[in-house]
Amino acid sequence: MNLGEQIKTLRKAKSWTQTELAARCGITLRTIQRIESNAVKPSLFSLKKLSEALETDLSERLTEVTETYSNTSKPVKSMSTLLLILGNSFRRNSILVLVIAALLTTYFNWGKVKDSYLRAFDDTTITVNTINCGSETECDILLTKSDKSGIILWQKTYGGTSYDKAGQVLHTRDQGYLIVGSTSSFGKGNYDVMLIKVTSGGDIQWQQTYGEFFNEYGYSATQLTSGEGFEIEGTQQTCSTPNVSNDCKDSVWKFQIDKNGQRIG
Repeated sequence: MNLGEQIKTLRKAKSWTQTELAARCGITLRTIQRIESNAVKPSLFSLKKLSEALETDLSERLTEVTETYSNTSKPVKSMSTLLLILGNSFRRNSILVLVIAALLTTYFNWGKVKDSYLRAFDDTTITVNTINCGSETECDILLTKSDKSGIILWQKTYGGTSYDKAGQVLHTRDQGYLIVGSTSSFGKGNYDVMLIKVTSGGDIQWQQTYGEFFNEYGYSATQLTSGEGFEIEGTQQTCSTPNVSNDCKDSVWKFQIDKNGQRIG
């Protein structure tokens, strides 16, 4: 019996609906449904909460739990494998291996690696990072404002009960900030693009997600020259099966929003 089936069996033994289980363990109904259907793997935090609600120890299933949903491995894993092969083949020529490594790193990360910090109009620095991965809050997004000497002026944390990851922070015309990232805590899909608009002090003005059932990731944003909206760039996944599988493909995804986070067009 796999993990999803075990959780479903334990829930039914208590005569609970998926909605009741979600309420008792503090995990979203959408996540419960996907865990039971084995469309996703529960995070360590979710597994702990399920164990408490179902009054059983699921820790023996830890080997089935991964940090991300199935088929969300990053290209860098493939790169590492390739470099190992190259290293064995060219171990006598370390310069060649270094050159190839640099080229591969550029190839796999081109268009996705964005600055996670910016220099603000008042000579302060704003940094956005992903933190807490593996803890009870899993991955959260941390926004930090520092003065020109590097002294922290304030920090704000954003996120839900699952994985929330930072992409880029953008300084907006109203002197606030737009955080671009990805989330599995909110939205419709496994991962959705998440945008958080905050004031100059880091307080949330609005938060929106974009995407459907499969994986969408947010990487960067630019302010539109006409109007007060933004163009968002990320990736969008399409799959030939009802669930995420090896047949899924990622493609560049661009869309525009207005100043309140509503899609344009």
